[in-house]
Amino acid sequence: MIYNEYGKSGIKISAISCGGMRFEKTEDTDAAAELVKKIHSNGINYFDTAPGYTNSEQIFGKALPEIIRKSGRESFYISTKTSAETPSAAKKDLETSLSRMNLSYIDFYHMWCVMDIQDYETRKKNGVLKIFEQLKDEGLVKHICISTHMSGDDIKKVIDDYDFEGVLLGYSAMNFNYRERGVDAASSKGLGVIAMNPLGGGVIPQNPKLFSFLKTQENEAVAEAAIRFLLNDDRITSSLIGFSNEGQLNEAMSAIAGFKKISETKREKIRKQLKEAFNEFCTACGYCNSCPQNIPIPKMMDAFNYYLIEKDSRQAVINRFKWHWCLAPDDELFRKCVKCGKCEKLCTQKLPIIKRLEIIREIMSNEPDKK
Repeated sequence: MIYNEYGKSGIKISAISCGGMRFEKTEDTDAAAELVKKIHSNGINYFDTAPGYTNSEQIFGKALPEIIRKSGRESFYISTKTSAETPSAAKKDLETSLSRMNLSYIDFYHMWCVMDIQDYETRKKNGVLKIFEQLKDEGLVKHICISTHMSGDDIKKVIDDYDFEGVLLGYSAMNFNYRERGVDAASSKGLGVIAMNPLGGGVIPQNPKLFSFLKTQENEAVAEAAIRFLLNDDRITSSLIGFSNEGQLNEAMSAIAGFKKISETKREKIRKQLKEAFNEFCTACGYCNSCPQNIPIPKMMDAFNYYLIEKDSRQAVINRFKWHWCLAPDDELFRKCVKCGKCEKLCTQKLPIIKRLEIIREIMSNEPDKK
């Protein structure tokens, strides 16, 4: 296993970490807990969960006490989150998480699902960060972090405003351009940087031909290539993978075992190919993000990328909004477009944004059955 320094903390965490959102059979807590123990035995020492990841915290609560008995509490680091907007709710969330996971403290506690600057400012003004600091003083939290899906520019503003110790953000071969400035800012300021969805929520390995140019070695699987794309980025502390089963764990371990540094020239060539290959995909430059109706156009176009990649999959769009952007089908944002055309005039790629917003509105108004 490769281990990297988590920011200025002095802690070394595995370059591959475990996310608790995608267990194959969440109802079988024993099997899921066994997978967690197997993951730990392979040298992965960073585990991430959240109160809203079905019964993920309870699964960790089954696995972690046994790991502690065998290897000690210092053999792993646990990350969880709260989306609370008040100090009392944040404290209650932490107490619940500690109880579910049978732990006395959380290593990395995240202000969760921060969607925009106003959201951050509201929570800060309400005293959420103050309670984080109090919980840290009490020893219940070791490191104060933020989990966000904001653009790179907005991430920079937030981490310039408050001394977070780490940031958890969506980052992969698919969307690196959107958060590049945020990753740069976090790294240069000495924060730990955890990249969630390094496989594009499963889209990359499910479309091997589309992403084949990520490969830099013979007989390399696309999933391995996508992981190594991030392993080659010295700014990324760890790639967070939501393991569903042991097979996926084996793939990730293979990516680590066969990892070889590539030159900066090769890396830039891949990045250039990524931009060119996704010609009809939104590259998330953000120039369109000035809608008079306050519709977050980059987020809408990000979800539409999945509609294109997964061959007009309605469910892919719904899942992207639900799990990545925290938007439910009944959110008014999907119905606010007045077709003024401002976004299309600003779009550097001249994408048919209005038509795409219409498709998204229809999808979210008629949510299909779950697959």
